[in-house]
Amino acid sequence: MEAPAYTARRLLFGLGLALLMATAFALIDGRLPPAVCAENASECTAGSEISWLVPAFTAITLFAGLIIHLGITKGLKSPLLHLFPIEGSSAQRERMVSELSESQDEDDLSGAWANLEQGLLSSKVEEE
Repeated sequence: MEAPAYTARRLLFGLGLALLMATAFALIDGRLPPAVCAENASECTAGSEISWLVPAFTAITLFAGLIIHLGITKGLKSPLLHLFPIEGSSAQRERMVSELSESQDEDDLSGAWANLEQGLLSSKVEEE
């Protein structure tokens, strides 16, 4: 199984390229640049301000894909790599098992201290 970072990179680049094509088609069709058509323009199709969201999402997805790519290849630290780790499923599983065992060890240790303190307090109460 592939690491989540590789899958996210591929998905973000694919979505970015699809949105880039949609932006190119909107530019060719004349839907992006004019917000209002001139009165004498017969071939003009007025676009809206919301149509600029497609190029904005294009830039965002391509930029996010580039950040993940730089994190994979050059070791760039980014918040996206915390969401999509580079390690594979077996490495993730081993890390989770080790974190779980450390957590259980800490719980056992704190439980032992609690039992020791309870024993000391109960012996003090019996002495009084």
